[in-house]
Amino acid sequence: MANISELLNGWGFGKQTAIGTANLVATIWRHTNLNTKPWAKVPVNEDDRAEIGKGHEFPTQLFKSHYNMPAYELSKYASSEFLAWAMSFSMGNVVMSGSGPYTYTIVPALGATNPTGLELPYFSFVQQIRPGGSAVLDEMLVGCAVKGWKLSIKNSPGRASAMCSVECVTTGQYTSPSGITLPAISTPHEFNAGMISALTFNGINYLSGGSAKQFVSMEASWENNFRPGFFPGSGAQDGYQIQGRFEWGDRAFAVQFVVRVQAGSTEYSNLINLTTGTATFTMTRDANNSFTMLIQKMGFNVAELGNTDGIVTLQITGVQLYDPTNGMVTMTITTPLQGICQ
Repeated sequence: MANISELLNGWGFGKQTAIGTANLVATIWRHTNLNTKPWAKVPVNEDDRAEIGKGHEFPTQLFKSHYNMPAYELSKYASSEFLAWAMSFSMGNVVMSGSGPYTYTIVPALGATNPTGLELPYFSFVQQIRPGGSAVLDEMLVGCAVKGWKLSIKNSPGRASAMCSVECVTTGQYTSPSGITLPAISTPHEFNAGMISALTFNGINYLSGGSAKQFVSMEASWENNFRPGFFPGSGAQDGYQIQGRFEWGDRAFAVQFVVRVQAGSTEYSNLINLTTGTATFTMTRDANNSFTMLIQKMGFNVAELGNTDGIVTLQITGVQLYDPTNGMVTMTITTPLQGICQ
């Protein structure tokens, strides 16, 4: 019997060389996780219920089918390290520069120029409870990918005001015992909503000028909409078929935010006039830790009146347009950690 608080999580900050080749321990970090559940392994069996010739309608045999691994959520307070990891593995086109701290410039990969086609970088995930000779749990899931993420900025104090959750998928391939000795827990450089240093959406500056102090909250999300990865030759584990690839489908980038309404607010006119412009969101902890999301061309799709804590507000749904010169979105993260998604 073990307490769930004994669960240890580690995952690759460096990318695997191939979907079936696990991370080496040197490229695995250990982090805390607000999701208290282990990542479940789910083998699926089938039976012969539908087959005739048995003389009755009842099943008589079981057969191994496939591993149907559920998606798993990593939920953490937003830090420069975790945001650099999430954006890199979810978007795929990563350039690292600098000599410490390191700056990661990340844009969505395009199939025509991505060296792995429609596949994003893969990583390994380690979960352990009392690793060693009598481990309750000690396994490494190989061939994991980031399905999507959500960044939430709230009108509240503390670390919970800036949260990031990442949804991950895996092929079904695993190694048990993992053979990995996890390092010490990484010390993240976390942000909070008070560290926002740039906040301009579609020409409206919510940090200065007439719209200053009117911003309430924001949610940004990315979804890769992976296609199923079962195909002839995709591989097997324990006699069960596993997935051999995760290819992105129609990717979706969404931004919603809430602002207070005041005299002269221009959100409605931007919506009605189909006005578009860049959107810049930046959090700065210090010279070594910052995060910027630059949306190259944003319009407003919906502006709905509501109230927040008794104050009249607008909930704005942005529409992010692809610019032929600058693309969709550019994430720029500065962090002390070297080698993310390298």
